[in-house]
Amino acid sequence: MKWLWIILFLIGAQTIAAEAPSLVGVWQIQSTVYDGQEQIIRQPPQVKIFTRQHFFYTYYDPSLSTAEPILSAGHGSYVFNAGRLSETIENHSNTALVGQTFSVTVVLSKDGNAFEQEVDLGKYILRERWVRIE
Repeated sequence: MKWLWIILFLIGAQTIAAEAPSLVGVWQIQSTVYDGQEQIIRQPPQVKIFTRQHFFYTYYDPSLSTAEPILSAGHGSYVFNAGRLSETIENHSNTALVGQTFSVTVVLSKDGNAFEQEVDLGKYILRERWVRIE
């Protein structure tokens, strides 16, 4: 009987360890394609951090009246379910975005070390590939 409990415990531990990959972690942009055109990755590269319920990201804002886009930031809460990521902005360099929710299609790699997201912007499609750095 004792061996049965040990075997059941080990099976349970392996099942827990074999959870599906998640977005939780630190990610860096690897590539961006906008309207079918590959975009240059600016330095320092954009970073996105997911906790279990929240996200934080950096991005370059070309809409600010500067010669070069300025590295900006945003954060909020998110839900990731069945390949759909919905992010609600709680604070942002562009205050007009606070309170808005954005939903995108996300494909997470089997090993959990990369994800691709596709954003339908109406007239154009934005595709990004992110790689896990932590």
